[in-house]
Amino acid sequence: MATTLLALETATDVCSAALMRDGKLTAQASLHQPRVHAEQLAPLIRDLLARAEVDRSALDAVAVSMGPGSYTGLRIGVSTAKGLALAGGAALIGVPTLEALAASVQPYAHPGDVACALLDARRDEVYAAAYQFEDDGLAPFAATSARAVASLPDWLGAVDGRLWVIGDGSAKSAAALDDGGYASRVLPPAVHPPSAAWVARRARPRLERGATDDVAAFEPYYLKAFAGSQPATTPFERLAF
Repeated sequence: MATTLLALETATDVCSAALMRDGKLTAQASLHQPRVHAEQLAPLIRDLLARAEVDRSALDAVAVSMGPGSYTGLRIGVSTAKGLALAGGAALIGVPTLEALAASVQPYAHPGDVACALLDARRDEVYAAAYQFEDDGLAPFAATSARAVASLPDWLGAVDGRLWVIGDGSAKSAAALDDGGYASRVLPPAVHPPSAAWVARRARPRLERGATDDVAAFEPYYLKAFAGSQPATTPFERLAF
């Protein structure tokens, strides 16, 4: 299936965009700086497409990390993705943030290993999801939830293979996992951050089987109750080509 897919990751301090053409990652750009998404995502996309010599009208699909994560980051990423999809008639694909993060462990993992993706949810809580690597892919192991760090061992249960821990919630969770008896391997977020490339890799199978989202109805997956004001303009409205 010949496709041009743009993927966005804005659920954390990372602001990232990636381009996949015919199933191959061809370009990626990332900024690792908090609170720059509103100003920098649109230029990041514009420059990425320009370097790859792809016009936004040529996009067949736009994938976006849909949450959970930063409320502001998710709003910016989703509104930009929806704007691009609407403007160019592209398909929209939402990819769970923790799924894409867990999938990024795949180059190191063996079948039976479990990836536990943890994002800081403030105070003593994390957004958590766990997936097990199988011969033919990735399968849910522990359901996505917002939970207290101390409850992670009860939520995770027994792990037969190696436990990989990833995400910016890993440091605050390390003691609880150690107390739970897990021999876990932590991938520090500074060297293994969230990536739009993995959003693209998780989106492509969805696109191939037609599992796209309704652009008008699609909303971020906040997981926790959100309270705040909507920005006056979206990043897409400030996107000039």
